[in-house]
Amino acid sequence: MDIPTLNFDHSHHKLKIRGLKSPADVLTFTGHEQLSSPFRYDIEFTSTNKAITPESVLMQDGAVRV
Repeated sequence: MDIPTLNFDHSHHKLKIRGLKSPADVLTFTGHEQLSSPFRYDIEFTSTNKAITPESVLMQDGAVRV
């Protein structure tokens, strides 16, 4: 029996970025908070799409599902 790769992966964390059509699997994420400063999250992810440019994902709205 062959399991389709779209329905199976080992990552439990998913990343959705506005405008990005490819699935993104989270490798690591770290949150930073400080008084009188905005929250900051550093997220490393992988994708099957090798043509993703930094400009297409930086400063975009997104959501992490844990």
